[in-house]
Amino acid sequence: MRRHPPDWVAERILLFGKNMNLFRKQPVNEDDQELLIALREFIGAFEALFHHDWTYAKTMIGDEEEGCTFLKPGLEDETEDWGSRGELLEKYRNLKSIMEKRGLQPIFNPHIKSFLEQYDQWTP
Repeated sequence: MRRHPPDWVAERILLFGKNMNLFRKQPVNEDDQELLIALREFIGAFEALFHHDWTYAKTMIGDEEEGCTFLKPGLEDETEDWGSRGELLEKYRNLKSIMEKRGLQPIFNPHIKSFLEQYDQWTP
């Protein structure tokens, strides 16, 4: 059975696209082009890791250093034995940097944000 993302995910993606004028037919400017390339590269790396490389990814998740996370694994070489992770982290950091330059912030699931705030783990 195929699972679909919650409705709020699709709504947020559409809102982001409309706000960034990603659905227009006219040519995009250089700033938009940079963001679109970064977004496409991130989605490609995400799918490579969590879809095409999933069998291996399941065996590798959890190899982070003590007290670290998937996004900040604390490893000297983030690609060693798992190139897909290093590629995803590189594309994630690039996209995040481009978003920050444009004043764009991630949109978090309100349920997760609320849960983390209860335990003082929320760091936007």
